[in-house]
Amino acid sequence: MTPLLLSILTLLALYGVYIAAITARQEARPADFLDGAQALPGWAAMFLLPALVATGLGLETQLAMVTRFGLQASHLAVGFVLASMAALLLWNRMWYVARVAGLSTPGEALGQFYGSVTLRVVMLGLAVLFALPFSANLLSSAALLLEGATNGLLPRAAGVWLLAISLAIPAIIGGWRATIMTLAMQAVLLALLLPGSTILAEILASAPGFPAAPIPVQDGVLWDRLPGVIQYSAGIGKEMPATGIFTTVALSSSVIGLLGIVFSPATLYLGQTASPGRAVGLSTVWLAAGLLTGIFVLGAPLLATRMAEGPLALAAQFYAFEPLAGVGLIVMLLVGALLAVSFFVTGGAILVTRELVIRYLFPELSEQEQRFSARVAIGFAFFLLAFMASFVPLVSAVLGSVALPLAVQLLPAFLGLTFLRWISRGAVIAGMTLGMLIVFFTEPPGLILFEGLFVNLPWGRWPLTIHSAAWGLAINLAVVLLASAATLRAPDNLQRNRLHDALFQATGMAVGGRGLFWALMLLWSFLAYGPGAVLGNTFFSHPIFTSGEATLGIPSLWVWQILFWLLGVVLVWWMAFRVGFGRTSEDSIRSIELEDGKRVRPDWLAAGLDRVNGRAR
Repeated sequence: MTPLLLSILTLLALYGVYIAAITARQEARPADFLDGAQALPGWAAMFLLPALVATGLGLETQLAMVTRFGLQASHLAVGFVLASMAALLLWNRMWYVARVAGLSTPGEALGQFYGSVTLRVVMLGLAVLFALPFSANLLSSAALLLEGATNGLLPRAAGVWLLAISLAIPAIIGGWRATIMTLAMQAVLLALLLPGSTILAEILASAPGFPAAPIPVQDGVLWDRLPGVIQYSAGIGKEMPATGIFTTVALSSSVIGLLGIVFSPATLYLGQTASPGRAVGLSTVWLAAGLLTGIFVLGAPLLATRMAEGPLALAAQFYAFEPLAGVGLIVMLLVGALLAVSFFVTGGAILVTRELVIRYLFPELSEQEQRFSARVAIGFAFFLLAFMASFVPLVSAVLGSVALPLAVQLLPAFLGLTFLRWISRGAVIAGMTLGMLIVFFTEPPGLILFEGLFVNLPWGRWPLTIHSAAWGLAINLAVVLLASAATLRAPDNLQRNRLHDALFQATGMAVGGRGLFWALMLLWSFLAYGPGAVLGNTFFSHPIFTSGEATLGIPSLWVWQILFWLLGVVLVWWMAFRVGFGRTSEDSIRSIELEDGKRVRPDWLAAGLDRVNGRAR
């Protein structure tokens, strides 16, 4: 298997170099290296978005969770529908923000709109968090899988550096546009391999699998039902519920955590740099909510059952039947991780270059020098990534665990930027700060730090089976609502109104005014992954409207998941094409310039630069 696997990985790397070389030759301006001239091909963004949403769960991780917890873990895939809606709303509005006000990065948009350097720093910190610890954890896992697939011929550390180099070279050559186009084709490959591997596993199986046989979970775990609305558990690490952790509260809060992929700086930057058209609508409706969710809802239980002994055992079975099939399964799992690594590292390095180097450190750089700075930043970012994945994988895993829930704490800030003009700067900063602190102390970094220095905390990770993202967001929203109510006449209210008026003129759409849609959306959420989801445990096997039993041959919860997946696709279609968030156009845009657009260095940054320059002399 090893020669064929390494040959295919080499071909994928060469393909990335080829696309990067072509893209570099076609750049009209050197600055296009950083943003693709804000005209990324619609098809590339369309294919890449679903793959990025899937990285929120992690392909190999999600299959392992389904193997351990059964359909209650598989229920998480229904949350892809909500992630599709969030991406649809934010991508539409952020695209218009970039064109209407010239705010071409997420950090610039928040910082300029609220007049806050703090929000710029937070966005930069999140970009680095996704680019280094979060991606290093993924890269380390991919290298570990590669070591097992090659029977130790390629050790984990060597695999880390080889994979990092193969991802870095195309990004350094072609920049943002080349990276997105390469990853889009990898997303297509992933979409073909995942259902193909599932079907092949069923064809080659010698024993009955799901749904004819139960998913082989641990003793006591309810594999075919949700273990209630909530469990009064102290949290993972303190107390593990015997029947499984995925209550409806755990599901709904985990879906909120999944939104961190949508709020990540690189993902929003992708939306801002896409071409106008209907690509976002097509992607969210038919690819993310439709195809991706369907593959995970329908296929994950089947594939996870066959992968109970691990992916390498199933790959060996495939290889005995057809060598290319066995290698294809390993490539599928590797691409699922490496796609996210390449995206977040390249995007994070470019955002740091634009937001820090070009804006504050060296604003006088020419376009050629800006491109060179970005290339240096990308190379340095991949070096740090490989270093962390090689030598501190545990630290990377611990720090990377907070990336998604911390990104979710930006929800009020983006709501104020894109829809709710009454949300003020002070409210956003106060709520975000408290929300991030709550996240920190309900995730491993805070727990390890506090218990190592002081005393043991009475809770573990995700107390009461509630995801840390939901704990933080609940406090965050409460503070934002109270503080915004007290600052309705804040000095920056005029600037907020100017942008929102220009956005409404360009789109003709507001978030409210469609009561029927939002009522159906809330009802769907309540039944799909909210408290009402427990009805799915027995709704189709022991219907409440009759005393008899229904013989389906498949678990009632699986039918419930399929039903609400299909209903969710209808809701996303309605939002995209009936409400209009799935289309972008430059026809009605009237450009404005927000105040406080001066590139003034913050005092702390200016003092640091003066100190460095003084030592240099």
